[in-house]
Amino acid sequence: MGKNIQIFIMLLFVIGLNGQTTTWNGTGWSNGKPDAAINAIITANYDESANFSSKTLTVNNGVTFTVKSNYQVIVYDSFVNNGTLIVDSNASFVQRNNTSTYSGSGTAIVKRSANLKRNDYNYWSSPVLNQKLYNFSVGTPTQFFYKYNEPDDKFYSNDINSNSVFEPGIGYAIRGKNSYSTTLATSEVFSFSGIPNNGNYNLILKKSPGIDKGYNLIGNPYPSNLNLSSFAKSLPNRNSMFGKFWFWTNINQVVGQQGSNYAGNNYATYVVDVGGVGPTYISTNIENVEMRPTSTGRVSQGFIIQAKSNNALITFTNSMRATTNSNSIFYNKNNKDEGDEEPEEEVIDRYWLKFINPDNIANNILIAHIADATNDYDGDYDSALFGLGNDAFYSIVGANKLLIQARALPIQDSDIIKLGYKNSKAGNCIIALNDKDGVFKNNSKAIYLKDKLTGTVTNLQNGYYTFTSDVVSTENETRFEILYANDVLAAGGVTKEDLLVYRQNDALIIKNSFSISKAELYDASGRLTTSLSGNNSKEIKISTLGFVKGVYILKITSEKGITTKKVIL
Repeated sequence: MGKNIQIFIMLLFVIGLNGQTTTWNGTGWSNGKPDAAINAIITANYDESANFSSKTLTVNNGVTFTVKSNYQVIVYDSFVNNGTLIVDSNASFVQRNNTSTYSGSGTAIVKRSANLKRNDYNYWSSPVLNQKLYNFSVGTPTQFFYKYNEPDDKFYSNDINSNSVFEPGIGYAIRGKNSYSTTLATSEVFSFSGIPNNGNYNLILKKSPGIDKGYNLIGNPYPSNLNLSSFAKSLPNRNSMFGKFWFWTNINQVVGQQGSNYAGNNYATYVVDVGGVGPTYISTNIENVEMRPTSTGRVSQGFIIQAKSNNALITFTNSMRATTNSNSIFYNKNNKDEGDEEPEEEVIDRYWLKFINPDNIANNILIAHIADATNDYDGDYDSALFGLGNDAFYSIVGANKLLIQARALPIQDSDIIKLGYKNSKAGNCIIALNDKDGVFKNNSKAIYLKDKLTGTVTNLQNGYYTFTSDVVSTENETRFEILYANDVLAAGGVTKEDLLVYRQNDALIIKNSFSISKAELYDASGRLTTSLSGNNSKEIKISTLGFVKGVYILKITSEKGITTKKVIL
């Protein structure tokens, strides 16, 4: 009898909990902050700087419910909106379960801040239903609203008119407004207005014959972030598309913005389970990590994917909606959104390299070793250059020029990774290690760059490699290789570089096989900034504390003679 009473009390408690409600009255919650098991009712305007989740959410008539920037609200069951939902730029409103419903007489306004010049394009995707295209960016001439055409990889505006609306999950290329400057970006908050997209959306991808075909411009259909990994790995998507995403960035000015055929690397690229690489940029001393995409697709973000077959079905579902913010950015916002937290990701054995030409133009590549990859071309994990500009850097597998290369595990000492490059200006160039994870993280695994022209081998874990290059208008794919092991080096009969220069905290470290009598550092204008006696030692340190970032020339006088190197601080 006593046991039955306990069970009855527990059942009453569970029933009571599932039916529990808390109400926002304008200053606080009547029954405490809601959670996934508690219903929330909004009876007065809400614009708190807080995250919360609720079982159901009801916004009363005449009430404005605002999700502020850098915060998110998650609803697991029904959302009844009889007022106004406002989702600020970089905020996220998530209806989590596939059974989550939307009803009510209210509307939603979803905002997104973007930085654009007049001739810049952005890839947009609407998070609400029935947003008219021309009303979204008033001031952009109507001929500059585009949809992507898969067969020829070009954009066309001829099937868009004054009645056209954003279709859920479809991406659109829209140029900046005529009122914008042609040289300086204008920051503006764009607004989508309508019923928030929710539930399942299906798209049919197109793919013409050819391995370089199948590119489709789609986008995040929800007023919440999209988990790109979940999206790519879920059925039927993983059978219909490669797990690769391209984001247009506007970092580099392009006169003819025509899909994958433009001349340059203006796309940031992300490959699921491998990582991301940013576009070509003007280099400082490290990669512009803020432009490196991660596994989060922002609200209203459009992007390009590649189909595996023609008429392939892909599906968006609520379960793919991200419930944590990450530091992935919204392109064309040229800086990382603040207040975000990076989700935990599996540690990958990988590293990023960059090639810097004499004009300080940097191109980046990623090499990653993952369990499911091979050392041959893997369509799901390797990503080729989307365009080959006047300056380019890539790794090589067969005939493929790869921006992102996934290789097999375990890492073999006998591995040889071929590199290729193009260079638009003669002079001193640099190949450097930018970033690293896994076994490469703490310098525990060497990354040797072999210059087969000079016979020089440099461990990029210890510093970057400087070399002289002519203008290379036709790709050079024979000069450089990446190696991992000393025995490979010895077998090749190569020699180590006499002079090694690398940064260590706020100093330049100079190591030489010959005794150093003097080291001088000049800025880009030729002004001597530092002169230091070497005292005939073979290693000296030059402090760079307080130096302005930029390009410097290092002049080393030793018993071998005078050697100059370009360095970047």
